[in-house]
Amino acid sequence: MSGIFGCYDIKGNTSDVTRDAYYGIFSLQHRGQESAGIAVNDEGTFLVHKASGLVTDVFDEVTLSALTGTCAIAHCRGGSPRESGTDAIQPISIKSRVGSIALSSESVIMNANKIRDELKDQGAIFQTNTDSEIILSLFSRNRIRTEDCEHAILETMKEIHGVYAMVFMTEDKLIGVRDPYGLRPLILGKKEDKYYISSESCALDAIGCETIRDFDPGEIITISKEGMSSIHYNESATCKKDGKVCVFEYVYVARPDSVIDKMSIFDSRYRVGMALAKESPADVDIVIGAPDSGNAAAEGYAAGLGVPYGAGLLKNRYVGRTFIKSTQQQRELAVRMKFAVLKTAVKDKKIAIVDDSLVRGTTTKHIISFLRENGAKEVHLRLASPPVKFGCCYGVNASSETELPASSKTVEEIRDMIGADSLAYISLESLKASLNTIDCGVCSACFDGDFIAGKPEDDEETIHKVKYN
Repeated sequence: MSGIFGCYDIKGNTSDVTRDAYYGIFSLQHRGQESAGIAVNDEGTFLVHKASGLVTDVFDEVTLSALTGTCAIAHCRGGSPRESGTDAIQPISIKSRVGSIALSSESVIMNANKIRDELKDQGAIFQTNTDSEIILSLFSRNRIRTEDCEHAILETMKEIHGVYAMVFMTEDKLIGVRDPYGLRPLILGKKEDKYYISSESCALDAIGCETIRDFDPGEIITISKEGMSSIHYNESATCKKDGKVCVFEYVYVARPDSVIDKMSIFDSRYRVGMALAKESPADVDIVIGAPDSGNAAAEGYAAGLGVPYGAGLLKNRYVGRTFIKSTQQQRELAVRMKFAVLKTAVKDKKIAIVDDSLVRGTTTKHIISFLRENGAKEVHLRLASPPVKFGCCYGVNASSETELPASSKTVEEIRDMIGADSLAYISLESLKASLNTIDCGVCSACFDGDFIAGKPEDDEETIHKVKYN
């Protein structure tokens, strides 16, 4: 999980570009908390500042004042055991025969090892183990052979197989790219003479710009002094309806105030809660949400049951999202610091707590224990997503099925493991039905095992291959 952002002032004004990029990734901080960076284009000279930590830790007033330019790209990165250390911090910038190029990407390339070995055989040198460096190496090679950057990206897309949203910065362009399946969200915005590209619409709202539209799956949008232009990898007439955005964006990843592919994140979660009340009601005194991603579904569940919705858990705002920590030890320590219970709200009450999902169960087990320790009479858990049975190799940080209780345990065994009085999940059919205004399909591989973009090539025995159009 990562957040990417880009900004280009087509009139050449340098006054606000870097600060817009800063506020953009600040608004996307929920997508990644391990590192942050900004690269700016100052008349062909690229300036880059990036480091480990939160956005507010990496940048201060002095740094932002020094980063001036007409175009900027930015990145905030989540934890990943596959790519770690300072080498994985983005944006990444190189100098090639066709000029300077910088890249911010949220990508998982399935055939990365094969491509890296082939490029090494051709004399390429790599400094990191990241997918982003592979993408830049392919792009710079293809740029020499093609008439423009856009066709170099098209050639690169033919060679890489996986899921990605990317923002390239060249010496005269800002280019956004969404993978042919549309698994990663990417959104275009505009304010006066500046165009913006963002992982989520909440970042565009934060800087007061208009959301133009979502990128189509497989679409390449270019911003230059001439304005905006677009080309498609797939047939533009069919690419949207064939798209498969990650359903976990609606379950957990995205911020509630975002809209992705014309579906409000808050509305989708509220509708799931209403459906969950019909499928799995509970005899309770109060409904509470597991803050923050469970709150909208909890409101819907309470409305569906006709019982009060209240606050039972307090969240320490200075602790990040525990799910995207790199190691299990980090997650367990973070949970202990993250939540506190409102004793007077839960004491002697039968409680339904609604959470977005149960992946490893670390957070959920501790929350239920906290509620019981503070006097809750009963604790019933309701989950606004189906059982997570399959390890995701597309960037959601649970790549091994050994980490997933639902892959080997029954619902009753999981209930016993976490210590709840009852446990129920929403059905996959109801989850999909909650996305009533979405204008594309969804990938639900973590629930149903249908990995539409395949799996890494070092896992040949479980690959489910689907070719691009």
